[in-house]
Amino acid sequence: MIKRPTKSEIRASLDNQVEEFLNKGGEIAKFDAGDSSLIDGKYNRNQFVYGVPKQERTPVADTLNVIDQRKSQKSATTNRRTRRVRKVILDDFGEPLREVWVEE
Repeated sequence: MIKRPTKSEIRASLDNQVEEFLNKGGEIAKFDAGDSSLIDGKYNRNQFVYGVPKQERTPVADTLNVIDQRKSQKSATTNRRTRRVRKVILDDFGEPLREVWVEE
């Protein structure tokens, strides 16, 4: 079984890494409050795609219309079967008198 590091071990490791970085001459960039990573007020979408240009998408509106037409034709042609249901006939006081089979 693999032993996971505790939170204190992770904190100590991160502190050591930061100290090493600073001792080697690294600098931590400081930003003013309110600064953001937006470029001209927009997100840099290419950073998520690693510079790959945006791909053209295949329009599917025609295909979806054909599918919808098939669905509407299919539902219009199917006949609804009538089924027999047992219905209880009650008297004026709500007591059951008899049962009758009714087609719905």
